[in-house]
Amino acid sequence: MTKISFTIIFALALFFTVISKTSETMIENQCSTVLDPNDCNLSWCQSNCRQQYQGFGSCVDVNPHKCVCIYDCSPKMIY
Repeated sequence: MTKISFTIIFALALFFTVISKTSETMIENQCSTVLDPNDCNLSWCQSNCRQQYQGFGSCVDVNPHKCVCIYDCSPKMIY
């Protein structure tokens, strides 16, 4: 019984460690830029963000809404 409990606890600890490291890496590799600080049309914002940065565009803030693009800015490996 003790052996099974130790194995389960070890596996859970390992799982949470991997998840936390993966989350940190994902957050560190995200950049954002404001595409339009004065107004936001959601379809325009999403389309331009996808075309320019291959990212996700969203309208944020209160009036006037801003178009913010969130994209992957990790260094690209070229082989």
